[in-house]
This record gives sequence, structure tokens and C-alpha cells, in this order.
Amino acid sequence: MNGLFSLTGKTALVTGGGSGLGQAIAAGLSRAGALVAVAGRDASKLGETVRLIEGSGGSAFPVRMDILDGGSVRQGVQEAAEKGGGIHILVNSAGVHLKKPTLEVTDDEWSRVLDTNLTGAFRVCREAGAVMKRQGGGKIINIASLGSFRALKDAAAYTSSKAGLVLLTMNLAVELAQDNIQVNAIAPGVFRTALNEKVLVGERLERILSNTPMKRLGRAEELAGTAVYLASAASDFVTGAVIPVDGGFLAWGI
Repeated sequence: MNGLFSLTGKTALVTGGGSGLGQAIAAGLSRAGALVAVAGRDASKLGETVRLIEGSGGSAFPVRMDILDGGSVRQGVQEAAEKGGGIHILVNSAGVHLKKPTLEVTDDEWSRVLDTNLTGAFRVCREAGAVMKRQGGGKIINIASLGSFRALKDAAAYTSSKAGLVLLTMNLAVELAQDNIQVNAIAPGVFRTALNEKVLVGERLERILSNTPMKRLGRAEELAGTAVYLASAASDFVTGAVIPVDGGFLAWGI
């Protein structure tokens, strides 16, 4: 790819890139020309994404990283920077969900969700952001949620973590603006993935579709264009923004 949206010569670190939306974003960044460092805990899933990218003519390598462990994050970011000649793009896609009535959520469950979705993203932003400052700039893309803005039934830990991620995004955008680092977020709507396809049926599916003006679920690859835009020179004056990719769900408001 040539021109304003080209990522040729850039290295992208994608956490949670072994499956689902993270894998789709990693593949999309590769198609735009980026070398992709696919980060996560499961070596087999990382290998699957690397093979997918390489099979399409792109370049990628796996990075073992546990975002719950600060030492693992530091080591993983260092490895990605050394192998990739820097880190020009960071996508924080790793996350977990918990569906449980709030009054039944344990301290450990609450902590696990917040530590993964919010503190884990912070750890990677901190380490990769330091690399970007030294190299003179970069792009950070956090994966937020509809739950960053709306209550979701039996999902208080998840929505709290994703709401916090939006404010983390905005704070980093302000703090890093003078370092030529743009920090933005994508708020996906409901996308069918291997992890949720069994629950997106019946009344639950009908309720989601009834509140989505486009009357369908998202396809994972439909996040790639927004990610490429935010990772490219096309968005150099965009920072602190959250872009919904949700078929109109948030806009409808009923």
C-alpha cells in the first residue's frame, strides 16, 4: 500500500493478537505494510496469527507477553522493539469479559477484569510509550467498547474497566502530544467471534440487532480500516478520540 495510509517500514505491536478482533486488526495492519509483533500468552495462538499473516504475504513474529505481569510486559516490549527496529504502532486488544450480577462479583473477579482490561493496557502503554518517546513519535490505539459509554447487563467490572480505558486514552493523548505520539481508541460494537458465537443467539441476538441501525453484527475484518487510519499518517492531527465502529448503536440512543 502506498500513500497516506501506508504502514510500510512501521512495526506494530498488537496485544491479544492471537485470536478474535486482535487477530483481525493484526492482519489488517500487515496488509497496509506493517511488520506485526503479535503479543500474548498462548504460543499456539500467536503462531496461528503469524502463519495467517505470512500466508497472505505479510511479515510478523510472535512475542510472549502476560499483560498482568509488569516484568513480562517490559521484556516483551523490549523484544518487539529489538526485532522490529522500534515500535511505531501499539494496539491494546487483550482483554477479558465477566458476565455476572454485580452483587455476586467477588473481589478476585473484579480485580482480574480491571487488572487485565485497564491496568494491563496501562502497563503496555507505559513501556511502549517510552520506546516511542525515544524514537520521536508513534501511535497508540486502545480497544474500548460500547460498555465504555453504556451500562451492559451483569457486566459492571467489564464496563468499569472499559470506561477507565477511555479516560486513560485521553490522559495519555494530552501528556504525549508534544512527543509526537497520538493516542486514540476504537469502540467496537458487537462482533461475532469464536469466543461469543455461542451466546449470540435467540432473544439476546434479537435485542442487539433491534438496537443496531444497520441490523447486523460486525465482522472482525471491519475493524481493520479504522485501525489502519489511526495507525497511519492520515490521523496525525487526531488524538484523544474514541471512534465507534458499531453499526450506529451508540448514535441511535433508544
